[in-house]
Amino acid sequence: MNVFAGYDGGGSKTVCALTDNQGTLLGIGQGGPSNYLFCGEEIARASMREATRNAFLNANIEEQPLDTVYIGSAAIKMQCGEAHIPFFRTCCNAKNILCDSDIRPIWYGAVRDAPAIILIAGTGAIAYMCKKGSLLRVGGWGPQFGDEGSGYDVGRRAVQEALRMMDGRVPMEPTFANGVLAFFNAGDEYELVHGLRRAEDNRSRCASAAREVVRLWEQGSSAAQRILRAAAEELALAVNAVLDRMNPCDKPVPLVLWGGLLGPESPVGDMLCKTLKSGGSPISEYIMGEIHPAVAATALALRAAGLGNAAESLLRNTGRPL
Repeated sequence: MNVFAGYDGGGSKTVCALTDNQGTLLGIGQGGPSNYLFCGEEIARASMREATRNAFLNANIEEQPLDTVYIGSAAIKMQCGEAHIPFFRTCCNAKNILCDSDIRPIWYGAVRDAPAIILIAGTGAIAYMCKKGSLLRVGGWGPQFGDEGSGYDVGRRAVQEALRMMDGRVPMEPTFANGVLAFFNAGDEYELVHGLRRAEDNRSRCASAAREVVRLWEQGSSAAQRILRAAAEELALAVNAVLDRMNPCDKPVPLVLWGGLLGPESPVGDMLCKTLKSGGSPISEYIMGEIHPAVAATALALRAAGLGNAAESLLRNTGRPL
């Protein structure tokens, strides 16, 4: 049996999906981060192999060489994947390897190749206007210079706000400050700061704290409310920047939302949509991404292998039909 694979490689985790040549989803596995611009090649390579191994285990199939794989990676600039293929050949045993930005599978899975704005808010944050022959990017410049509205941004703001409270620079909100300390297993502000400084990947650790901010928001924390609303406003700025730079003759386009911070467990997606609607942004439809990027990447692998019907069958059976 020929096995095809798709990968979604991000800053916090890597997901691998396997299918056969009929487009039947066989199994999905997860590994660690594989955005090697941040975690390094050794960790990225180990994460992809771990995700592949776990996908075969979950499929109850003995691990074997793959036919065609498609890798959507946060380490790749859109339409610039070819230069990254030599590295990915060291990560997976496959006959054919294709790769592109992690945006590409999300776009394909949500609307196939129809024009759309893609907004991702996970570990990082980025917005793209995607249409054939034209790409427009806003944000996604990494934790040092950008990623406003991302999980990392929310986690970093939470740490900053907790430190400001403990310093006495802003009014203390004990539930919030203690929640942040507990999340990072810190006894006080010194342990909090030094623990994050010593962390092997403090970007992922900060991003994971977004879940704690959402939990504190659910408990009525005003600090958490401010942080999440600020994230929504930053994401709205990114979407509106894309809209402002579009051809004014273009019709309204759908907005595809993807990433943990925009999912149903977080209020940020609703805050964002309300902000855009109140501002009259020309969005034709708000689409919550339903097809996992790893599955959509597998569909792209099938399509590249000349199995377009199998690719469409996979997407139709796992998510939003078009």
